[in-house]
Amino acid sequence: MTYAAALAFLDSLIAADRPRPPYSEVKLARMRHLLGLVGDPHRRVKSVLVAGTKGKGSTAVMIAGMLRAQGLRAGLTVKPHLVEYRERIQINGQMIPQAELAALVEILRPAVDRLSGLPSGAPTYVEATVALALLHFVRREVDLAVVEVGIGGRLDATNVLDPLVSVITPISYDHMEILGETLTEIASEKAGIIRPGGRVVSAPQPEEAAATIERVCRAQQARLVQVGREVEVRATASTLTGVQATVRGLRAAYPITVPLLGRHQATNAGTAIAAVEALAECGITVAPDAVRRGIEAVRWPARIEVIDSRPLTIIDVGHNPASMAALRETLRELLGGRRLVLVFGMLATKDYRSVTALIAPMADVVVTTTPHNPHALSAEALAEEVRTYAPTVIAVPDLLPAVERAQTLAAPEDVLVITGSFYLVGEAREWLRRRKPAAPART
Repeated sequence: MTYAAALAFLDSLIAADRPRPPYSEVKLARMRHLLGLVGDPHRRVKSVLVAGTKGKGSTAVMIAGMLRAQGLRAGLTVKPHLVEYRERIQINGQMIPQAELAALVEILRPAVDRLSGLPSGAPTYVEATVALALLHFVRREVDLAVVEVGIGGRLDATNVLDPLVSVITPISYDHMEILGETLTEIASEKAGIIRPGGRVVSAPQPEEAAATIERVCRAQQARLVQVGREVEVRATASTLTGVQATVRGLRAAYPITVPLLGRHQATNAGTAIAAVEALAECGITVAPDAVRRGIEAVRWPARIEVIDSRPLTIIDVGHNPASMAALRETLRELLGGRRLVLVFGMLATKDYRSVTALIAPMADVVVTTTPHNPHALSAEALAEEVRTYAPTVIAVPDLLPAVERAQTLAAPEDVLVITGSFYLVGEAREWLRRRKPAAPART
């Protein structure tokens, strides 16, 4: 099988038009059945599960980075991807090779086909991806897999694992049509990754979510470490190059430099460090120097990422209210008072009204556009929402012309922010990076 054929097969699992039973009925039985047909790789991988609404990816990448700095082989699976599918499956910062992905899809495909005829229906794109990641990690004999949960936790495909540590990053409102309307309901779904007698690390939470996590931990007799209580995080400086912070964990104090923008990244780092400390109880010890080096080496594209200087151009995946609130606060702190030109696109399935209300009032000019996704909100529909808040709004349906239009409207001293859906940000980032001239050679 070629790499292109492998991607086409995976994409067919998204477009499959066969009826599917509600996932609440299928639960995890289909995922376990799929894995059973390919040798139960989930039973042969040590793992950390990372759930939450905001900061899951950043926290997972930081945990994997610290393990790598310690000299361990760290698997990482995150979602969704920005540009290339292989971003979802990595070991020590390296994406799965194309040939290896194709070989694994060839192994997985008969199992997918076999399940397709059953009442539970064919495995989904996400389920297949998790299975491929686990197969890759087993083949490459990783020491530990850091696994980002998709939606919720209790019924997510990743919850077939038996994690050494369950991590819950900040919880807020997202995917409410699936997870529930209240923070208690949403937190209950996220807390589904907690195991009896397990180890749990929680980031600071809204009161309702914190109470739910504490209740589940008591019921499961799981040990809970809470960032902001047992683990202290103090951000001492926040600049356009990153955040300086001190994390006082249960085992040591760690002065760290996080090369990601926004004070919220100090909290993500504190949560990641608490998770790594908890791994010591399982015989996986990361030295303080490896903690520092792992955090300093973190690269996580499109998370308030500066990609150009004139105008200062920032790319960020602000696809839900929590993510957009973090972007807004970072812009206020670091760039308040500067003229802001915004390129903005959202999916209709997201809470685009709340997201718009957070970012649009800051902008002097907003160029709305349409992400390349069947669920995209049209540029004109988003523009109507934005006009409530911003003085100048222009709808440009095609993404690249929208970015070019925004660039013509931004003076060299202005700030240009491109944000919203993953499907917008990934494409825009790749295009801008290709167009950026190479630095002149030094003589």
